[in-house]
Amino acid sequence: MARTVNRADDYLSRVLKHIPSEIVMAYVAIEGVLRTSYNPNVWTERQMLQTLLWIVAAALTILTPFWLWRVMRVKRVTQLFISTLSVPVWLFALGGPFALLDWYQPAFGAVVLPLYTLIVPIISRSAR
Repeated sequence: MARTVNRADDYLSRVLKHIPSEIVMAYVAIEGVLRTSYNPNVWTERQMLQTLLWIVAAALTILTPFWLWRVMRVKRVTQLFISTLSVPVWLFALGGPFALLDWYQPAFGAVVLPLYTLIVPIISRSAR
């Protein structure tokens, strides 16, 4: 699917084009490997797992605009910004490194993601 948001795109197309699915998939794959390598019930291993997950999340968030610009040929700054912001939102919804924080509840992600998904196409459309 081409990633550049166009005026003719309907709501669903705009939403899908703002989801950096390759980046989210990369995080899920890396997280799966790390979670099988460290025992979250052992305090030192939990700390190592948490640190590594935050590093991976930050690295992939930073990588996102470059990936979209160079590989997916996205040129709109607004779309690059929104898609980059989507990474931590999706990771929050999935749990990601947030799941190892004491205050995190999966319900938070279940609220944040749909709200973000509803707001993004509105911002995207008005930013042209």
